[in-house]
Amino acid sequence: MLSIVAVMLLAMSGLAVALLRTSKASSSLQRQDRENAHARYVAQAGLSTAMFNLQTGHSGALGTEQTPVRWDRSQYYVTQQNVTPEVIRLTATGLDDRAGARQELVVRQLPNTIWRFGAFGLERLHLDSNARVDSYNSDTGTYTVQNVNGTGTNKHANPNGDVGSNGNISLDQNAKVWGDAAPGPSHSATVLGNAFVTGSTSAASSTMVAPTVTVPNYTSLGPLTVSSTTTLPSGNRTYTDLVVGTNKTLNITGPANIVISNLTLQSGAKIKVDATNGIVEFWVIDNFILNSNSEIAPTNYKSKNLRLNLLSDNVINPEMNVVLDTVSFDSNSKFFGTILAPSAAIVVNSNFEMFGSMIARSVDLHSNANFHFDEALMNATGTSLPTFETISWREVPYAH
Repeated sequence: MLSIVAVMLLAMSGLAVALLRTSKASSSLQRQDRENAHARYVAQAGLSTAMFNLQTGHSGALGTEQTPVRWDRSQYYVTQQNVTPEVIRLTATGLDDRAGARQELVVRQLPNTIWRFGAFGLERLHLDSNARVDSYNSDTGTYTVQNVNGTGTNKHANPNGDVGSNGNISLDQNAKVWGDAAPGPSHSATVLGNAFVTGSTSAASSTMVAPTVTVPNYTSLGPLTVSSTTTLPSGNRTYTDLVVGTNKTLNITGPANIVISNLTLQSGAKIKVDATNGIVEFWVIDNFILNSNSEIAPTNYKSKNLRLNLLSDNVINPEMNVVLDTVSFDSNSKFFGTILAPSAAIVVNSNFEMFGSMIARSVDLHSNANFHFDEALMNATGTSLPTFETISWREVPYAH
């Protein structure tokens, strides 16, 4: 009988030990789960703090692996990698006692300026075969100096030549965009055959609202025809018609605001802007004509120094009987600056070359048209601190 009792006591003792071990193991697992979850929360706190720093113009990097940031009884550190000038990867590591978690957030910086595209069509944008868009930065040198990437027909400068639209975007055979092609929300980008876009073709999260063009009021000086080299001094003025004759040059000294009813540059004509003391801005009310081989440019070829506002309306409205304006960008002509034409459907002829940025009601780049977005515009025209859009978020493996 005693032996039976002893066996039972031994069995109960073993069961108690087993239950105690099971309880300890369960408690340990629960503690580990709590620490893992808390480590993830701490990593998220690190990402939130890093994003706040980015949005206030500071670095997103916080602490280091050797000297992490204290968060109550836990710790975190965040590293920042600049994937491109606009894309930033933040990696946050949260540490809680014996647990760790790591999360990655990739964001794109969006400057608060409308001048962030090589070409933008408020209604649509189309590139014919062999039309090309890339980028450069006039603050660091000329386009020619930076046009060193790729070879042959794929030779280009920087890969930030974004194009966009509030509507659809389409690229015909052999069209090339070194950058993003961002259609409007619920719209799409169509890339045919061997045309390519090196960046994203995802739809934008919101539409662009073009600013209202307000024309200043100055005393009219009547018409001006430039039949020999002419220089206009700094100041504000209005002309009914301004014509720069064939192979003639009009020099304009900034700062200056110039309102023109109709502007025509005949073949080989030039308008040169000296912006040493201030920029030059044009408002053209009706016709704007750049004939072949003509050019409008600052003397230092920096696009931030010249602005062109076109109030021209060349789109047929069946409800109205109006005389349509003429907007012409002929072959082999060049423009350095920004063009805002919210009411105009702009068709750019073959071999036209744009250095800067264009926004119009619609944009159609004919074969061999070349657009070079000037990245310097984003800093020169930004009105406040940048905003950011999320590209991706994920948890990544953590190793102690």
